[in-house]
Amino acid sequence: MKPKNISLQVRQPHKHEHEALKNLSKGAATEYQQKAALKYIVEALCRAHDLLYVPNSFDETAFINGRAFVGQNITRLLKQPIGKYDTEAENNV
Repeated sequence: MKPKNISLQVRQPHKHEHEALKNLSKGAATEYQQKAALKYIVEALCRAHDLLYVPNSFDETAFINGRAFVGQNITRLLKQPIGKYDTEAENNV
């Protein structure tokens, strides 16, 4: 079996993370599950905090940076005051 490209590798969720994601999608997640699901999305799926360079592969480096961009934007939005986002969104339309 051919190994996956490094940019496509994803850590499989632990049981509690998988359960948290499923409950989040149903709107039934506890506070702990909401935090666990968000952490798994940002850190494991988006790899927002990883080294984002794949030697000798511009395409894989670009792909993995795209994934990280999503996670970094989620993190940025969580840190911003709520009203600030609405004002900036209106100015960028």
